[in-house]
Amino acid sequence: MKPPPSPLRSERGSLLIVAMILCAVIGIALASYLQLGRTSLAVSNRALYNNAAINLAENGLEEAMYAINQMVADDTYTWPSWSNNGTGSSSAAWRKWTGYTFDQNATGMVRVYVYNYKGVSPPRIVARSSITLGGISSAPIEKWIEVTLKKTSKFSNGLVAKNSIIFNGNNATVDSWDSDPDRNAGTAPVPYSAGVRKDNGSVGSISVAVNAVLVKQADIWGYVATGGSDPTTAVGTNGSILGAGSTYDPSTWTNHNVDPTRVSTDFAANFDPVTAPAKSYITDLGNINGTLTLPRGSDAPSADGNYYYEVGQINFNNAVLTIADKVVIKLTNTSTAIKIGGGSGEIAIKPTVGSLSIYADGDIDIAGKGVANGGTTDAAANQPVNFQLWGTKTSGTQDIKIAGNGVLSGVIYAPQANVAINGNGSVSGSVVANNITLVGNANFHYDESLSDFGGGNPYRVSKWRELTSATDRSTYAGVLGF
Repeated sequence: MKPPPSPLRSERGSLLIVAMILCAVIGIALASYLQLGRTSLAVSNRALYNNAAINLAENGLEEAMYAINQMVADDTYTWPSWSNNGTGSSSAAWRKWTGYTFDQNATGMVRVYVYNYKGVSPPRIVARSSITLGGISSAPIEKWIEVTLKKTSKFSNGLVAKNSIIFNGNNATVDSWDSDPDRNAGTAPVPYSAGVRKDNGSVGSISVAVNAVLVKQADIWGYVATGGSDPTTAVGTNGSILGAGSTYDPSTWTNHNVDPTRVSTDFAANFDPVTAPAKSYITDLGNINGTLTLPRGSDAPSADGNYYYEVGQINFNNAVLTIADKVVIKLTNTSTAIKIGGGSGEIAIKPTVGSLSIYADGDIDIAGKGVANGGTTDAAANQPVNFQLWGTKTSGTQDIKIAGNGVLSGVIYAPQANVAINGNGSVSGSVVANNITLVGNANFHYDESLSDFGGGNPYRVSKWRELTSATDRSTYAGVLGF
């Protein structure tokens, strides 16, 4: 008879099976851990080079902006090492940089394409960077960026304040138009009308205070921005901030009359001081106290074609200062620079031929008929650049009160000033000041051509976006495939 199996032998077999299972579990866990570590390393590595790819694309954009602004400063600049073609608004330039090296044997390259590189209209730049990782079999890391440029100008926006912008009136409106869409001094300017009306009436304050832009019952056909507070809270029941494409969306809109895509809280602007041009001034006028036409027949223009006058102050009632050519007036009275009143007191700038630039650090009060820049209707008015008011005060407060006879067309730059514009007709141009108050029910029209005001202004980025979708990238795949 065969003896029964030993219990110890059976237990040894069970322990062996259990040990083998444990070894298998530990082996699988170790393999999984190693794979997880390898995957984490790969993800971390790609994340690191994602940042490098963005920096590489930005580097290409900076090279393009350097070339563009070199051309602005020097019109003989030839874009060395760039390929280019076309003329006018169809001009384009492109360039590729290779040979970038990174740690772990990674290499990179960037392609850049510039639309309208000659600057006939604002250039647009697209950059495509690519980084190939060393020793890893994976797709290259690519970043695509599109930027739109805009020339810097003191008048890049319609109404700009350090502190507050207040609309006092129940029917005030803000919109825009472009008096010189071709940027060609030889073409006739385009007057404002409903047919050329646009939705770029930009209003901005750098203040973070509540109600920095007090819209109240005004209708803003454009954009409102502040340095921190939400402009939506300052819109009255009959006010609005909208654009041509605004469609009410209850899921994102908190106010039926305010398009959230047209308000922002990151507005920034520079308020650099200005001084009168360093020219040889005609000084025999003393003060202007009555009816006068400038230039006088005996006066001679400067080499640039302007007539420069240094005057103590302009102070009269029921008289008219007529501007019949290109006139620049520097006012030296630091208390009251201009005071015009009476029912018929007026500054009249002749149509087409007349222009007036005033530099003053004293207070300004232009009442009566106010300023007639060319005419008293939108169709008859000169371009806003034909009437320029520059506040030169660098400390303290300057008060500027100005009225228009039906239409006030002009630009005001006075960083230390509290500007009050009174009118029930049209106010066209741009205003930059410490505080701005629009009194009455004026319709304010920002002239978009002022974004190019002042020769030699460099370009800056007005819009930046990364192209992440296949659809967005396909738009530029052809031009960035070289």
